[in-house]
Amino acid sequence: LTWDGLAGARLAPRSPNAAVLQLLFRLQGNPSGNHSIPRGGTTAVVSALRDAAIDAGAEIRCDAKVETLMVDSSKDGLQATGVVLAGGEQLKAQHVVSSVDPRRTFHGLAGVEHLEIGFSNRIRRLRCDGYVAKMHLALDGLPSFTGVDNPHGRMIIAPQLDSYEFAFDSAKYGECPDKPVMEVVLPSINDPAAAPPGKHVLSASVMYVPYSLKGGWSDEARDAMLEKSLDRLERYAPGIRKQVIASEFLTPADIEAQYRVTGGHWHHTEFAMDQLLMMRPTYEAAQYKTPLPGLYLCGAGTHPGGGISGACGRNAAKEILR
Repeated sequence: LTWDGLAGARLAPRSPNAAVLQLLFRLQGNPSGNHSIPRGGTTAVVSALRDAAIDAGAEIRCDAKVETLMVDSSKDGLQATGVVLAGGEQLKAQHVVSSVDPRRTFHGLAGVEHLEIGFSNRIRRLRCDGYVAKMHLALDGLPSFTGVDNPHGRMIIAPQLDSYEFAFDSAKYGECPDKPVMEVVLPSINDPAAAPPGKHVLSASVMYVPYSLKGGWSDEARDAMLEKSLDRLERYAPGIRKQVIASEFLTPADIEAQYRVTGGHWHHTEFAMDQLLMMRPTYEAAQYKTPLPGLYLCGAGTHPGGGISGACGRNAAKEILR
């Protein structure tokens, strides 16, 4: 297993062009492929953003599910004027900015009755099926990876480039790969607060696990994929199975159900030439402004895509402030 040699290889896409795009996206501004983990984890990042927003005068509500978008009509046409919460409370606003995925924003919240049919059809055709599962392990000690002195960075389990092709070949037919490609990090090495003293946590992105599994996802199917992933880990970190105290395996279908992301896709829409740059997510909504006046997008389904960068939100804010 050559870790550094494969550090640039990432999610195998559906075409050679998409492979290049995904690679460029993952390496932008960071040619070494290093993985940054802040002390305190993502929770610390969210807390810092929350505090900054509150200091700037924002009001933040948690557990406040948005049921629908408020759309008013006048002689000048339709206008997004706020949101309705699940309990019926109405929150009016001059601008509504959505970080929800595009399909859920337009079809689930705005409603197709408020959209031009051609635009609505383009949103319906967005490719949103996820192909990445998440595995979390609580470990009774630091695992030892063969050939790695200190597993403090991002590790890719893919001994050959063919590993990507074979794994994705299974997924595109609705099957799980027998030898999954995995991207592995141990956050507790850089952040001791992530686990009790002497213990560790492992987080792995398990590639090419289909959202639409042939026969459907069940507890048995999920457990079987977890076992395959542990078998794969055991080959490169002998003895890690005996260190597992607890485990969690989230398929793309689980991610959709728990986090309300269409298709369980962590970028909201697939990375492909027709869904990138000035075409992301689609024509008429690719510059953060949407065909429904007052409604803007700022999530991973906009340019430049997912990841903790703040770029989508910053770009949307600049568009709103024009």
